[in-house]
Amino acid sequence: MIHYQRLKAILTRSTPLAVAFSGGVDSTLLLKVAHDTLGDRCCAITIDAPYHFRQEQDDATRFARQIGVRHLIIPFAPASVPDLLNNPPERCYLCKQALLKDCFVALPPHWNLADGSTCDDQKAHRPGSRALAELGVRSPLTEAGFSKQDVRLLSRQLELPDWDRPAQSCLLTRFPHHTDITPRALQQVEQAETAIKGLGFRVVRVRSLGTMARLEFEKGELAQAKLPGVCDQLEAICRNAGFTEVSLDPAGYRSGSMDQN
Repeated sequence: MIHYQRLKAILTRSTPLAVAFSGGVDSTLLLKVAHDTLGDRCCAITIDAPYHFRQEQDDATRFARQIGVRHLIIPFAPASVPDLLNNPPERCYLCKQALLKDCFVALPPHWNLADGSTCDDQKAHRPGSRALAELGVRSPLTEAGFSKQDVRLLSRQLELPDWDRPAQSCLLTRFPHHTDITPRALQQVEQAETAIKGLGFRVVRVRSLGTMARLEFEKGELAQAKLPGVCDQLEAICRNAGFTEVSLDPAGYRSGSMDQN
């Protein structure tokens, strides 16, 4: 694959390099190729924030250990960013800017920082992308011409774990803007989504509307979610997490649906 060779060439010119590593498919591929190419002139850096899924962070730690790359884990306190937990419309930009600044502080001088953005991300609504440009963060996958499909194809060829895992977003995206978000509210959403995926659903979003959980499923899984026995399981899961009302969104999953409300 020509993108693969181009990526290795770009990484060779970017040393020493830290990869902002979430544990998702894109940053996993970038870290693998960077470590193979640069060796100990590469490291992984992961932000531990209370609104990141614990399972994805655990997967990141496991993969970094598996390939033998140095892995920095940086705790992040959302309260350090004014109004972030009030979920303002510019949340993604404010969050990304703060997280990337913390990454640079944790790195030795003269190290470059790269993230796993792809060409497809440039076409989507990604407010956090502005922070990447402002802080000089590299996006080698984008520079090499990788689409999301290219990432999954190469990840499969390299036998990387979870190469077909659906994209994930942070827990803050489950809440309406201008909503005060508490640790308990974050825990409710994470608990419910994790349990629902345990039923075999690949893509689900638990949108938190006060005491109500509005469930979004991909169109291909929506019919299954509507089955009477499954509905009962979904309601029990959400009530066990602390919600008192549960509804199925008939429109199904839409990326960024809370930004549209």
